Amino acid sequence: ASITVAQFTRLDLGVQAARIELHSDRHRPASKPVMVVLTDGRANPVPVTAAVVEAADAKALGQILFTVGIGNDLDSEALAVMASEPGYCYVTADGEGLLGILPTIAETIPCPASAFWGTR
Repeated sequence: ASITVAQFTRLDLGVQAARIELHSDRHRPASKPVMVVLTDGRANPVPVTAAVVEAADAKALGQILFTVGIGNDLDSEALAVMASEPGYCYVTADGEGLLGILPTIAETIPCPASAFWGTR
């Protein structure tokens, strides 16, 4: 309920920052490199192609991308291209819809038990 739509959506910079972080020394090798790209609108002031290129670079590194668009003025086609798989792109009309989407994403990429629980 507290999410507000605003101008200037730099999807490219958000994906770039996540790609760099997931490829940094802080990334744990046992953890899957997953990013969730959350947007409230169309990419601007730069074209969405910049974000698509950044997403392709992240996927080339083996990073898994989920995209989530909130609102009615979205470039759903670009969000689908950015996602690692067609089922990894979600669209909802408002913040309330995140209540179902975020748990679904969390269940899609479970942490391997061996990484945190030994071999139990």
